[in-house]
Amino acid sequence: MVLITFCIVGTVNAENITDINKLVNNMNAFDGKVVTIEGEPIGEAMNRGTYSWINVNDGTNALGIWLPSSQAERITTFGDYKHKGDTVRISGIFLKNSPEHGGDVEIDCSSLEIIKKGHTVDEELTNVKIITATLLFSIAFMLTYAYFHVVQKTKNASE
Repeated sequence: MVLITFCIVGTVNAENITDINKLVNNMNAFDGKVVTIEGEPIGEAMNRGTYSWINVNDGTNALGIWLPSSQAERITTFGDYKHKGDTVRISGIFLKNSPEHGGDVEIDCSSLEIIKKGHTVDEELTNVKIITATLLFSIAFMLTYAYFHVVQKTKNASE
């Protein structure tokens, strides 16, 4: 019985998560409704006093989230080139045309949950990358040399 209840609750919870792309493609259907998304906060929090903007990317799209600054401060790692950001679950009202923010598409956050902590991403410099970079540099150098050599010959021939 407990297992059946757990499976039903888990299924309902998973179904309540909406892809950001689905929100963007069906704005009229979701406008003014409470939605829940999961994704990675990217960039940085843009503080505006007691409230902040964050951008969340769920792999299908990214969307601006308007939330209290105290909640934004709970996010320890934002995604960028060198970091995998925290995974967050955000619930709030989806607005296709926010009157408060000049018509922006956004979610006005009512709850934020940190699902998984982010981490630093180590860039691996492989032999393939080194060989490719060396090869491309060599080709660029040869083409530049050939171009200026031809321009110089053309210039000398016209004089």
